[in-house]
Amino acid sequence: MNSSRLLRTFLELVKINSESFHEKEIHRFLMQRLQKLGCRVSTDHAGRSYSTDAPGNVFGFLNGTVKSKPILLCSHMDTVSPGNNVKPIVKKDRITSDGTTILGADDKAGLAIILEVLQTLQEEKIPHPPVEVLFTLTEENGMNGAKNADYKKLKSREGLILDNEEGNEVLIQGPAVNTIEVWIKGLAAHAGACPEKGISALEIAAYAISRMKLGRIDKETVANMAIIQGGKATNIVTDEIYLKGEARSLNNAKLAKQTAHMKACFEEAVKRYTKKIDGKVRKPSFKFVPFQRYPAVNVSKQHPLVRQLLAAAKKEKITMRACASGGGCDANVLSGFGFTLPNVGVGCRNCHTQQEYLLLKEFFNTCNVVLDVVRNYKK
Repeated sequence: MNSSRLLRTFLELVKINSESFHEKEIHRFLMQRLQKLGCRVSTDHAGRSYSTDAPGNVFGFLNGTVKSKPILLCSHMDTVSPGNNVKPIVKKDRITSDGTTILGADDKAGLAIILEVLQTLQEEKIPHPPVEVLFTLTEENGMNGAKNADYKKLKSREGLILDNEEGNEVLIQGPAVNTIEVWIKGLAAHAGACPEKGISALEIAAYAISRMKLGRIDKETVANMAIIQGGKATNIVTDEIYLKGEARSLNNAKLAKQTAHMKACFEEAVKRYTKKIDGKVRKPSFKFVPFQRYPAVNVSKQHPLVRQLLAAAKKEKITMRACASGGGCDANVLSGFGFTLPNVGVGCRNCHTQQEYLLLKEFFNTCNVVLDVVRNYKK
């Protein structure tokens, strides 16, 4: 691994504007760079599935020199904002932006490491399995690239994703997430003249939420109601309310149980606010719609790739820990398509802020660890 070249590649990448939905330039750059590295390159049509200026995800294929199934290396191309016109500043032990933008180490550090691994394998004539590369679009805004990728292009079904912060961590678990939308319909009435003839959808929502288990449910499960919209005027009993929240868990059964509990709270509230108005029973209604935003990641600590990562880290005198995350990334989406991808840290901190920085020692160490795993992969 050439650390000077790796650093130059990273600095080149962060200067390319690639905020989510505007990845055209970095898409072109990565296609050209992979070709120069001797890879067969292609793209898919994921960009047609939503509003973005790039055509699709980038795929690279490097022939192996040993007989093995291919290993997959994955990172995403986009950054959050403000991510345009990044001016990186190289310090003794880290790289920062000038403070007016993010740095973009999430996930351009991952991109740079993958490119360096490919170049090192060939430059040093290191025996290696076939390597497949996937650079995804628009991870930061819903993992749209991964959700719409053409996975028929890949023969691999396992590998590494480089999209975690700390270089001494490998994430092997991540939660499944259900987004929950609720529409409550009550009955409008004049709030001053005859409020008793109305049924407040807002009161129904408040009662349901007051009965609901939210926040930290257990060590694997959390839930949150975050958005509430409704009401037309202060003199009208609120007849319609919209709510949006989520539940997430590392355990699918617990996720289903929490989602069912949240629905039951609305059912109870609707029954409670059913009443007679002018001699007729008037019952409010609700619509509860959960949908899975992404599935869980669950990689065994005994999986050969995890064991290889820990062994490679030990060679670099890194005490790496396998742990769980409360967030999601492309690994979740790929898991739903049958891929096994431990998520390796690249050395960045304070991601998604203008105080983001990249620790050079962790950055270089991760590159060596990934290189070691790739060169020793055989299946």
